This record gives sequence, structure tokens and C-alpha cells, in this order.
Amino acid sequence: MLTISLMNQKGGAGKSTVARALLSAADAHSMRCAFIDADQTGNLANWAMRAAENGLWSPRIDGYQSIDPDEVEDIFDEIEAEKEIDLLIIDTAGDASRDHDTIATVTDLVLCPILLSKSDLDTARGTANYLFRMRGRAKNPALLPEFRIVLNQVTPRATKGDAELIRTLHTHPLVGQSDSDPVEHMKILPATLQKREAYRTMDFDGLLGRKLARHNEVSQAFQRNPKHLTDAIAEADTVLDACRQIAKERSKR
Repeated sequence: MLTISLMNQKGGAGKSTVARALLSAADAHSMRCAFIDADQTGNLANWAMRAAENGLWSPRIDGYQSIDPDEVEDIFDEIEAEKEIDLLIIDTAGDASRDHDTIATVTDLVLCPILLSKSDLDTARGTANYLFRMRGRAKNPALLPEFRIVLNQVTPRATKGDAELIRTLHTHPLVGQSDSDPVEHMKILPATLQKREAYRTMDFDGLLGRKLARHNEVSQAFQRNPKHLTDAIAEADTVLDACRQIAKERSKR
């Protein structure tokens, strides 16, 4: 089972969007999935309920909701013991408190979504530094999860400011015991989510693949597989593949 946790010290960077995209991609591959909404906003759980009401949810996805880290761990243990789930997504609260220690210990990969802005880069540093400092508290630091930034709402044409931020990520050590003592570079997921209308409507409707299937059921042949949906599904699939590759490499160590 691949367990991915979405973490960021602030809201609004797209944790829930990334979670929805990953679940959509996994469902399109007929994977058995589950999510735990551990964010006090309840965005992911509320989305699942809207999707079910719209008939755009999947029987292959189980949903849980709790903001108690001990209960989250219990849910994880139950899911793992059943050995029926291929992908588990944990959407965490918009902070980096010690409560996240429990979640991190059961996670294979932490994704930190950011928009291309200086403020989002700063909060991503905070999340990365939090996980870096966990190495000093963990009994076996080698078991701590991988960490990746995932760029969200990327525009097709990068501005000068966007390009500068990306250069900073690639060339400057930003992670360490504190912001003033960086010793490592932050790693970026080699797949991004662009700014797409399909992701906005996904929030209101439900799973991307289910939405596409419904569209095709009622549309004439020449109107099927609209590009705005197929492109979004393909992009979400690329993000999922990148996550699975990282987990595969981690399991070899």
C-alpha cells in the first residue's frame, strides 16, 4: 500500500486539489483507494459527499475523517491490516505541529503543494524543515517519509518571477535545522498540476474519470473525450506515476 500525506503550513496551496487529482487517477486505473481527511476544514470529506450525491464517486474508494492523530493512526492500522487498499491519501491540517509526527511515521511520501509565490515557498520551507528536524526525534530516521514539493496551478508560460523561484528551488540549499542554517535542497516532484478549469469543476462535481464517463454516455461520438478533461486526467496520472516511482525507489533502500 502506498501512503501519501499532503502537508503544508498554510491553507490555499492546493492540498485537497492534489488529493482529488490523485484519487481520480487511481480510480481510472481501477485501484482500491482510501482517504483520511485529517484537516479541520473537512474539504476532502465534503467533496466525497458531493461527488456521491452527484453520482460521480467510486465504490473503490473508502473515506474516513478525523482530526485526532491517534485515531488517524488507528484507521491506518486497520486499513493496513485488511490489505485491500492500493493507495491511501491523508489530507492533513494546514500547519506542521507535533501532531503530524504520528502521521509522518505511517507515510511513504509527503507532498507539499505550493503555488509559485514567495509566500508559498517560505511555508514549504517550514514544512520541509519540520520534517528535517524529525530526524533528530525518530528512532530510525531511515523510515521517515520522502518529501517532495508539488507545483500547483502552474501556468503554461512561466513568468520571470516563476522562473526565478524555480531556480531558487533547484540551486539554493533551503532545508536544515532552521531557516538560517540550510544544508539541503528541497526536492520537487517531476510532475506538476497546471491551472485548469477541470480541477475547479472537479471540486464541485466529483472524480475526473467518472465525470468523463458520464459525459461520453450522453454525448454524440464526435463530442466525446473532451480535451479539457482528458488532458487533466492524463496530467493527474503523471503525478500519480511520479509518486509511485519515488515509493518504488524508496522500497529498494
